[in-house]
Amino acid sequence: DFDSFHPLDYGFDFYAPQTTLDNEGRRILLAWMAMWESDMPERKDHWAGAMTLPREIYFEDNQLKCLPVKELESLRHDYLQFENILVEEKLTLDELEGDTMEINVVIDAMDATQFGLKVRCNELFTEQTILTYDVANQLFSMNRDDSGKGQGGIRKAPISLKNNLLNLTIFIDRSSVEVFLQEGEKVMSARIYPSEDANGVQFFSDNKVKIVKLEKWSLRSSIG
Repeated sequence: DFDSFHPLDYGFDFYAPQTTLDNEGRRILLAWMAMWESDMPERKDHWAGAMTLPREIYFEDNQLKCLPVKELESLRHDYLQFENILVEEKLTLDELEGDTMEINVVIDAMDATQFGLKVRCNELFTEQTILTYDVANQLFSMNRDDSGKGQGGIRKAPISLKNNLLNLTIFIDRSSVEVFLQEGEKVMSARIYPSEDANGVQFFSDNKVKIVKLEKWSLRSSIG
C-alpha cells in the first residue's frame, strides 16, 4: 500500500537509478548523475553526464538509507584528522584542500542557527559550492550558484540533528559533489564545474560550532 514518498536523492543530478544484488547479498544502487534537460559543459565534448558512486541501500529503523559502498575505501590515501576545533564565523584548515577527496565530519551545532562548509572554493571565493544547515528549519541545503560553469540553483533536504550533531560524508570529484547526511539518511548529488584552482574548503557559522571530528582522504582514480 502506498504510504508516503521519499526521494532517493535530494540533489540536482540523479536519474534512472538501477539496483542489483551482489554476492554478499547487498542491494547496490547506481544512477546516472545527469538529467535530460541539463545544459552542462561536457555536452560540447559529446559526453553524457556521469554515474553516481555505487551505494548500498538498506532498511534501518523503518527508513531506507544509502551509504557509499565500503570498497571505495581502497581509493583513499594521504589521511588527515582534526578533532575538537571551534569555528567562529570562518575557518580554513591547512592541508584541507583538493579536487578529489573524501571528507567525513561531525559538527556540534552548539548555539548556531546556521553553519556549514564551502567546497571547491577559489582564493577569492568567486567560485564555491556551499553546504549549509539551517537549525531552526532542520534543512540542509546545497547551493551551486557559484560553482563555476554550468547550471546553478539551490536544493534542500529535511534532516534532523542527532544529539545536536550533524554527520556528513562528502565525496568531491573534479566535476561532482555527493553528500551523505546523518550516516545515509539523506543523500544529495550535484555536478559542478569550477576552475582547476578552486580546491579550497572553508567552514562557516553564525555562532560558535565545534568540529568534533574531521577525517579527510585524497582519492586515487578508480580506473586502473
